[in-house]
Amino acid sequence: MKSIYAIALLLFFGACSKKTTTNDPINEPVSPTAMVITKGSFIGTSGHTVSGSAEIITENNQKKLVLKGFSTTAGPDLRVYLATNTQAGNFITLGQLKANSGQQVYDITGMPDFTQYKFVLIWCQQFNILFGSAQLN
Repeated sequence: MKSIYAIALLLFFGACSKKTTTNDPINEPVSPTAMVITKGSFIGTSGHTVSGSAEIITENNQKKLVLKGFSTTAGPDLRVYLATNTQAGNFITLGQLKANSGQQVYDITGMPDFTQYKFVLIWCQQFNILFGSAQLN
């Protein structure tokens, strides 16, 4: 019986130590010479509010995703995806959402085809739920 309690405690503390998104707004800088490749506006899903815009830019020969005027309801394990649709069937993970609000910048590695990867998703990986999306035009 003690071993069951020990395992439960390990799982609890392991889950609690997972890095989480901050509630404090952030404002990551973008070079004024960055060029916008494509952009779109966020819409939330039922029960989740997501607002702001997503822009794919080129900065110093590096493609980046910039979330501008961004805000979302809080959630566990929120991730930023570039995806081919809003169901996250085929996606590229750009990382854990850094903050629930503010300007955020994510590096895009490789050479994704933005005619295929035309959605930016805020995705709760833990519960496999879409919080919001922006279709890139």
